[in-house]
Amino acid sequence: MPEAYQPFAVTILVPCGGDALEPASVDIDLPNNAIVVGARSGDFVCPLNPKLVNIMGLPDGTYSVERKFPANDFVDQVYGSLTVTPAPPTQPVFAFYNGAIGHYFITASVAEKDSLLGGGGGGGWAIVDEGFNAWPADGPAPDAAKPVCRFYSAAVNSHFYTAGPNECELLKQPSSGWTYEGIAFRALVPTQGSCYPGTVPVWRLYNDRFAQADSNHRFVTSADTYRHMIANGRIGEGVAFCSPED
Repeated sequence: MPEAYQPFAVTILVPCGGDALEPASVDIDLPNNAIVVGARSGDFVCPLNPKLVNIMGLPDGTYSVERKFPANDFVDQVYGSLTVTPAPPTQPVFAFYNGAIGHYFITASVAEKDSLLGGGGGGGWAIVDEGFNAWPADGPAPDAAKPVCRFYSAAVNSHFYTAGPNECELLKQPSSGWTYEGIAFRALVPTQGSCYPGTVPVWRLYNDRFAQADSNHRFVTSADTYRHMIANGRIGEGVAFCSPED
C-alpha cells in the first residue's frame, strides 16, 4: 500500500490498437475518493490490454479505481479499491510580520513563535495569517517531503527558506552573504508546477529590495493575497511548497 503523498502506479485495462488507445488522463475525485482514468475510445472487439498509470500521490484514504471513456462520459469499469496509508502528523508553520521593519518571517518552532510573541527578535512581531502545514525537521515525515533549508543574512536582517537542493547548496557558499541555519522543516513541493491533490499551494513573494539591502520574502496560501501583493509591487516567485489541508 502506498503512503500518503508518495507516487505510485495502478494497472487498468484499455482496448488494444496502439498508442491512440493509451490512457488519456487521470482525474482524482477527492469528494468521492475515486481515481478515474480516462481512456480514449477504442474497438471493444479488440482484446483489452493492461496499462500502467502513474499517480503523483494522494492523501490517505481508500479509493476506488475506475475507468471512463470521455466520448461516452460514464464510468464503464470499476477495478476495485486501493488504500493509501496515513502520513505522519503535520505541524504548523507560523507566519509573522513586523510593521516596524516591513519584514515577514516564518518558523515551525513553537519555542521561537512564543519568543517572538513575547517580544523577542527585537520586538514588534505579530502573527499575520494562518501559515501552513509541514513536517518537523527531525521527526517522522513522508518520503515525498523535502528538507527546507533556512538561511539568515545580517546584511538585510532577513531569513530565507528553500526546498530546492541546488538553491540550498548555492546559498551555503561563503560568497552568497547568507548563513545556513539548518533544516527548518520538511515540506511537499510541487511536481511540474502542480501540488498534490488534498494540498494547497504555498506561494513565495519577494520584495525586490536587494539594491536597498532590505531583501525579504513572504509565503502565503491565499491566492487573493498573492495577487494583491504582486499588484502592490512584490514579485511573485510561484509555488514554493504544498501544504496538506490537515
